Amino acid sequence: MKKFLFFFLASLLFANSITSTQKKISHTKIIISRMNKRLDIIANKINQKQTLLNKINQKIKSLNKQISFLNDELKDSSAKLSQFSNSKKDFEKKSHKIQNKIINFISENYFNSTSKTEDLNDLIDKEITKKILKRYSNKVNSLIEKNKTLLERINTLNTNINNIKQKQNILLQTKQKLAFLSQKQQKELLSLNQDKVQYKKKLTKLIQKEENLQNRLAELNIIKKRKALQIQKQKQIESQRQNQNQNLKMNINVKKYGSLYFQTKTANYKGIKTIPPVHGTIIKNFGSYIDPVYHIRIYNDSITIKANKQNSMVRAVLSGRIVYVGQSNSKGVVIIKNKNNLFTIYANLDKISPLLKKGLYIKRGQIIARIKNTLEFEITYKEKPINPTKVIALR
Repeated sequence: MKKFLFFFLASLLFANSITSTQKKISHTKIIISRMNKRLDIIANKINQKQTLLNKINQKIKSLNKQISFLNDELKDSSAKLSQFSNSKKDFEKKSHKIQNKIINFISENYFNSTSKTEDLNDLIDKEITKKILKRYSNKVNSLIEKNKTLLERINTLNTNINNIKQKQNILLQTKQKLAFLSQKQQKELLSLNQDKVQYKKKLTKLIQKEENLQNRLAELNIIKKRKALQIQKQKQIESQRQNQNQNLKMNINVKKYGSLYFQTKTANYKGIKTIPPVHGTIIKNFGSYIDPVYHIRIYNDSITIKANKQNSMVRAVLSGRIVYVGQSNSKGVVIIKNKNNLFTIYANLDKISPLLKKGLYIKRGQIIARIKNTLEFEITYKEKPINPTKVIALR
């Protein structure tokens, strides 16, 4: 009765642990959902910022091309302006030279004349002077026209240069504003990416926490189930004992098989068979069987293997991560989570490898424990038992 009470209390404790773990998983899932939404918002903002930054960079690139074109145009205009300015100076020199010649000629040949009467020679000199003046005047006028044309070209070039410089200033100011905006966008983008990295780190930790909680829940459910089976078996044994005691009192020698047994839904396995945990013979099969001592029908979720020799080593039948290392009924128990939500359970262990600990990843064939004579071996899929003989090959 004390043993039954112990199992019952242990079952209650496991039930409370399972409920607590389920609540933690639900809470963690809510946080993960919120963080995923926040990550989506950050990702959308990053895309928007990146798109805007690309547009700004394209505008800056276009502005650089325009500025480069204006620089070439300004350089060309400045070269032409220098050329025309030099030509203007040359024309001015020539004009001054001719004007000086005319002035000197007039001073020497006309204004220096003291005669008040005009004789034939004077008249001849005047005619010659007129012709000379006319000839030089044509040259002077030609130079003046050319100089005027040069001035017009120079003015046009100066106007063009001023326009180019104004355009350059506008483009440079626009480029400066865009560069500032680009720098601002880059800072915001960097900040968003940093937020994204931080959120991803937090999300990774939460996902790992959820996975650990799921493993813990699976571990608790497996242990709870084993406890429930032990309680059920203990109930049936106690009931059978009472019946036997009653029959002895009544001196009735009757062998009656129990009709009640605990059974669960099973799962199928279609994979390739793997190595056995220990070489030996199955002495207790998977499924329902008749207890040889108490003659009651019991459903067995595991198989019991009797080793070919004493103190045999127990090996992992599949690679996976350890989720539980502990004791049950003073015997060692190891639970390993394998691929595809398979759990392999090794019980009735006499000595567990000291290297084993929760969270450790082990490979198929690695030694995990030692047994004296027998091993209880169980496999579950989503908390449903699988016939271990469908997974391992004993021979």
